[in-house]
Amino acid sequence: NDFKYQNLFEVLFSPDLHLLSAMFEIMPEDIQGHQLLGATLRLIDRSARTEQIMKACVEMEVANTLDANTMFRRNNMSLRILKTHLQKAGGAFLHDTLRQLVAKFKDEVEARRARGLSFELDPSLLTVADDLEQNVKDMTFFAGCFFDKLKQKGGDLPRNLSCLLHQLRLLSEARFPNSGHKVVAGLFVQRFVISAVESPHTYGLTDAPPDASLQRALKLLCSTLLALSLDEEFDRGAPLASMNPFIKSNARSMKDLLMSVSTMTDDSWEYSDPKKVVVYSRDVPDLLRLIVNKMEIIERHAYLQEQQHEELRGSFLRLRAAVADLTYSASYSS
Repeated sequence: NDFKYQNLFEVLFSPDLHLLSAMFEIMPEDIQGHQLLGATLRLIDRSARTEQIMKACVEMEVANTLDANTMFRRNNMSLRILKTHLQKAGGAFLHDTLRQLVAKFKDEVEARRARGLSFELDPSLLTVADDLEQNVKDMTFFAGCFFDKLKQKGGDLPRNLSCLLHQLRLLSEARFPNSGHKVVAGLFVQRFVISAVESPHTYGLTDAPPDASLQRALKLLCSTLLALSLDEEFDRGAPLASMNPFIKSNARSMKDLLMSVSTMTDDSWEYSDPKKVVVYSRDVPDLLRLIVNKMEIIERHAYLQEQQHEELRGSFLRLRAAVADLTYSASYSS
């Protein structure tokens, strides 16, 4: 065990998370960004502070959003951590809820393709053999199957994820009245359920990535489910406007589902007792190397954000001191 990284951890994971957020803001979604996210999540898991940090991410997302309709649209630090946490903590739920349905939908797409048919809803993209009215009926059937399964399994959502959604709904409604169901839909449906349906191989729902025809059918299905979750019908004349009757007839039931998965009998989170995290040397190199390599741009970003977050500058100075200590220790020991 190596405790020399303890100060680095304490600086990065201060309660406001401003410094970590600043780092993610300037870290692109490339291999370095994924390394930063992976190293960050490993340290979060070791810290016994997962619930607190997820709560801080939710609070940060609500506080930094000007309109409830744009929440979870930016791929920032809070969303990237929340999405990864949802996938990890809710993986079994997604598997139990969606795997068989995705397989059934995939089989239907392949059977149609063998007959020269598709699930297309855009009149301009229909095959010669397609019947738009029949496609609408069949897509309505499958969208209903997915929605019914979510209603059936909603009560099986892990408690820690329900707590997360509960906190999100309360905070969003306090800032944006009557926004609760849409905000919960943005995280639970769009960033959790739909992410799994659109990329089923990433979540272990299929063995291989979907081909072009299945990807298109999944996109149409997911667009319908997302519109339902947001209670937003498609514009008249839009390619998916034919799904509006399904959305209209199920809107109330979807709101009930979103309320159910985001309601707890009490407001308390099941916090683990915060403890002094045991940081192993092997957990740190990616994170430390990224910090050192990006120190100049992190500092510049910290200055730019100083007016918005008064504590950010002090956090950066503590980070620089922690990195300097580690660098000195490494050179001294060598």
